[in-house]
Formats: sequence, C-alpha cells, structure tokens
Amino acid sequence: MTLVALGTASPAEALGIPLDGMYSFSEPGVPAATWKMYALCDAPSRQRAIPDFTDPLVAMNLCALNVSSTTPRAISRQEKLANFVGRARVTNDRWTFEVPKDDGVNCPNGSTAATNEIYAFDDVSLTGTHTSIHGDECGLQPGMKKTPFTL
Repeated sequence: MTLVALGTASPAEALGIPLDGMYSFSEPGVPAATWKMYALCDAPSRQRAIPDFTDPLVAMNLCALNVSSTTPRAISRQEKLANFVGRARVTNDRWTFEVPKDDGVNCPNGSTAATNEIYAFDDVSLTGTHTSIHGDECGLQPGMKKTPFTL
C-alpha cells in the first residue's frame, strides 16, 4: 500500500489509528521492507466493546501499534537491520517507536557499534522520519542521521 501526499500547508499530525495491514516501507539507501501494523487497544472500563474507539483521538490515546518490519531476504547486513519489531505510541502528534540495534553503525576499524533507531510517522500522509543515533564508540564522534521515509 503506497499513499502519496499532495501539498499540505502545515505539518501533519496523527489523526487516528492507521488501518491494520501491510505497508510498503521506502527509505533512500535502505532495502525495501514490508511493515505489518496492527493496533492493540486498552479498554479502561475492561470491556471489549467500547464506544470511544470510534473517536480517533480517544482511540489513539488508548491504543498502540505493533510494527513488524520484514525484507524479502535477510542476507546482507542492511537487510538484517531492516528486520525488526516495535511498538508505536503517539508522541508529538506522530506515531513513534524506537528500535535499539547492537550493530547499527559501521566503525572505522570494520567492527560495528550500537545505535538507537527512532521511527516517527503521520497516519494520514504515511510519511515520516527515521533517526539513527549513536554514541562516541569505536573511534566515532557521537552522531545523528535523520532520513525521510514513506509507507
């Protein structure tokens, strides 16, 4: 599923829960992946059927998204990094989740070091940013890289 956003005047914000299903993930320089997303919702009244879930803003606050990212194959290091599971919640009006990676950045000596991968996206335009952060490990200065992506 791919959605193209046509000119918006203001920054997008979360307006509800994305539909459960499969989404094509596309980010420059990253292998193509499929995100399977489904909502998990807490009913404060402990009832399964809660009328508030029909209000997207209420449902957003009571729900989390399970995100499972898979690639057609997992042979290269980049493909392996694109396979993960995360749980998104609304933060600053965007669905956001973090995935720690033990080997997310290449070091000058050929080894790898840990990164925190943060994904944040808008449920209407299905566009977002992927932020990769690493510390001062293996001779690298602390760094951050932010890249746009689409679903």
